[in-house]
Amino acid sequence: MSNLTKVMPYWFLLFTIGFGWFILAPLLPALGSVFGVKIASILLIISGYGYTMVVLGLLAGYISAKFTVKAALYSAAIISLIGLVGRVLSPSYISFLIFGIIAAIAYPLAMAPVGAISESIFKEKSHTIIGVSVGLLFLGMAFGAFFGPVLFKALGLNNTLWVTVLLAAIAALWIAFGIRNYPTNYKGKSLKGVFKIGMIKNWYVGLSIASMSVMFGGIASTVLMLHKFSLDSALGWGGLVGGLAFLGSALGAIILPPLFEKYKKFKLGLVLTGILMFVFAAVMAMSLSYTTLMLYIVVGFFFFGFFGNAYWSMAMTSTTNYVSDPAQAGFATSMYSVITIV
Repeated sequence: MSNLTKVMPYWFLLFTIGFGWFILAPLLPALGSVFGVKIASILLIISGYGYTMVVLGLLAGYISAKFTVKAALYSAAIISLIGLVGRVLSPSYISFLIFGIIAAIAYPLAMAPVGAISESIFKEKSHTIIGVSVGLLFLGMAFGAFFGPVLFKALGLNNTLWVTVLLAAIAALWIAFGIRNYPTNYKGKSLKGVFKIGMIKNWYVGLSIASMSVMFGGIASTVLMLHKFSLDSALGWGGLVGGLAFLGSALGAIILPPLFEKYKKFKLGLVLTGILMFVFAAVMAMSLSYTTLMLYIVVGFFFFGFFGNAYWSMAMTSTTNYVSDPAQAGFATSMYSVITIV
């Protein structure tokens, strides 16, 4: 089995988690109507994925380190499937919320081992593996945001949610048979000393980018309404630019880290993506604040995501340089994920 074949089940699992996560965004009004709750209550379920990373991220990293990568991935696949099935069958908002949180637990469990996988299977291509892994999670989020309305119109709410279950079931089966040859001969004998003070600069990068992404994604529709857009138009454009930011994030993480790794220009990659992220953050802020030209706003959001998430991904990968054991590398990337979402 080639190394690329080994990692494909993992990548598909991440894609399905992202898809099941953000397909809820365009379905907010329908879900609110079905359960008789305000949209903010459904948004709580979407936010739950981030909360689970904060609460369980380090535990997921510990499981990956002490019980091998396979234990974390098997758990993630099963928990995701259980949560998504429960969402479809939920008769009330409370049960939908509970199963939504269960599904969300798969996110930290699946992301926790990314450093260990890159270091143990692809030691020389860690930037590529982590970049593509993060990118496919975001690609799933973008697909969920973009295709949710299409599926809802064609299939209705219930069947649209069953699509997420179908994808999760395929991912679970692929994980069950596809990761049997993952390394099991390493475990983190001790996690003592995993933290190094130099990691803080990587955490700062991740926290800054994540904070800006959440802020601009959250205020886009509100700012457009201040520019006298109608409610429907503001929500529509806000959803579009948010989806394009996710798409840009996916493509940036998939394309740029492998490119810089191929030519061994890691430091240049960090500097270049950092500068371009700043430039397009400025474009995004200025265009959203002072114009109603959607082309400029769309360009700002897309390329901020494109360069910002590549920068975020390479900063995450750099945390693995501070540890020597693949199991500890997974815990190092878990710490990064937790800090950047807090």
